[in-house]
Amino acid sequence: MAKIIVAFADPKKCEQIASVLDGSGLQVFRKCATGNEVMRAFDACHDGILVCGTRFPDRTVDELAYDLGDQVLMLVLGKPDQLERCEHHALFRLPVPFTRGELSSAVNMLVQLHYMRMPRRSPEEKKLIEEAKALLIEGSGYTEQQAHQALQRMSMRLGIKMTESARRVLNGESLP
Repeated sequence: MAKIIVAFADPKKCEQIASVLDGSGLQVFRKCATGNEVMRAFDACHDGILVCGTRFPDRTVDELAYDLGDQVLMLVLGKPDQLERCEHHALFRLPVPFTRGELSSAVNMLVQLHYMRMPRRSPEEKKLIEEAKALLIEGSGYTEQQAHQALQRMSMRLGIKMTESARRVLNGESLP
């Protein structure tokens, strides 16, 4: 499932939006009040969907969009004049007022777009990664998530695909 992060400077607004999404069957991964909290949340999950307002105490939504880059699909909620001031080309915008259905439809659309952008792995590649994770869990005492993140880190550090990292782990190479 795509990780959904809800971020608004106003905690009441953040709770309201998260509640609407939860009520629509869309699980919210984290709620944030500042741009720095959003950055830490995406450091933890690496990619996903951000539903947010136009400003935070520590940065604008445009600054956040540039900092996060392509790893995030962003739905910005705000008054039409606020949305007009948002300059980043990849922002999706939903003007207020909107209905619960419009919000959940917009986020559902972004979830589908998120899955379309994700690389697809063959069953053999999935099996290879699962075997490497199992080896890391047994040998190093990692949890499944820690093993997955270790493979991801190895892939990013070496500039190789995750399946190649898994193959290296299975061949006895240690994680860098």
